[in-house]
Amino acid sequence: MSKVGPAVSTEVYLNNQADQNFSTYDKKDWYGFGNQPLNVPVLQTQYFQHLADSNVGSSEGGTMFVVKQDIKLVVVWRNMRDESNKVHIDITTDTNINWNFYKTKLTTSSSHAEATNLG
Repeated sequence: MSKVGPAVSTEVYLNNQADQNFSTYDKKDWYGFGNQPLNVPVLQTQYFQHLADSNVGSSEGGTMFVVKQDIKLVVVWRNMRDESNKVHIDITTDTNINWNFYKTKLTTSSSHAEATNLG
């Protein structure tokens, strides 16, 4: 039985179905790096690769977009060696993002889809 090797990169597709552009507010690279788009225009998809850290073999990062003046969209991902890939998305009104909170969410989450705090 062969094991899954280290991550080379994570492909991230951001699809904006809202009625206004998303603009980058902040980003975080825990392992690896990528060139997140500065904005995601209305009804368009932006793509980027987050290259894995070659020493660790992992791609783990996040980006935060402004949706409206006080509403932010946070997208974080974890593509680690010998683990299921994970993605967490949050809509928040927080001005200062607590990246450690989102890292914990990725680390402790299971590999199933769940929607919470709707409304």
